[in-house]
Amino acid sequence: MKTLIWLSFIVTFVAMTVLSASAALDPNMILYFAFDEQLDGRKVEDLTGGGNDGKLKLGAKITNEPAEVYKGTGALKIFNNISAQLLVESFKEMDTYKENTYTFQLYIFGVRNDPCCAEEGILKKANVLDAADKGSAPGIFLTDPGLSLIYKFSDQGAVAGEAVGPGGKGEKFELKKWYHIAGVKQGSSLTIYIDGKEEARYKVQRDFVQGKGHLRIGGTRQRAASFAMDEFQLYNRALTEKEVALDAKGIFLSVEPERKLTTTWGHLKTGR
Repeated sequence: MKTLIWLSFIVTFVAMTVLSASAALDPNMILYFAFDEQLDGRKVEDLTGGGNDGKLKLGAKITNEPAEVYKGTGALKIFNNISAQLLVESFKEMDTYKENTYTFQLYIFGVRNDPCCAEEGILKKANVLDAADKGSAPGIFLTDPGLSLIYKFSDQGAVAGEAVGPGGKGEKFELKKWYHIAGVKQGSSLTIYIDGKEEARYKVQRDFVQGKGHLRIGGTRQRAASFAMDEFQLYNRALTEKEVALDAKGIFLSVEPERKLTTTWGHLKTGR
């Protein structure tokens, strides 16, 4: 009898785990890369289940060095290579969103003292619009020198605001230290959070031409910065301040993605 009871408990637990894992991801999360492993063909799996896997190109790799990994067993590494990148091909949800949130963990190796380039690219949504179109794909760059972030919302060079780092505008990042970065666009407001704390807010255009194009992490039109990135998420909605703070603590998702079939019971998803 005890054996049957325990067997029933185990079956129920496994079923609940699978169902909970399937339902745990926010339905507005349209990309999620944990970077824990590299699949055949130098691919990185999109853990939302949407099938929009990233492709490691031109020197980008998955690093397993402990200091270079924030969570899990791996992280994306872009290092000293102008072209290295993770590329995600265009898909409908990424091309048509109006409000959005990027979140990721960032570890900066450094920037080069090179007078040719004032900035080094981290992330870019590259439009493939005609030259006459005014594409407004957002991009994230590191200043050089200074080690602070600049968000851009126009291919024509309009900058959303001054560089920002931990502590606010004009502040700098330390090298070889993990930071949680979130950029939240809602209406005409772009809010930058670092380690769950709002550090800057800028006015941007309310509506913009997103257009079809691919997402690049590294390998932007300007040279790529040298960094490791972990736990990248893209939402087609604006996260709340509370949700960003929870994500920075690693407790926004109640469970791991469906494919991993593991549950972290202490990470309870809070209601909005």
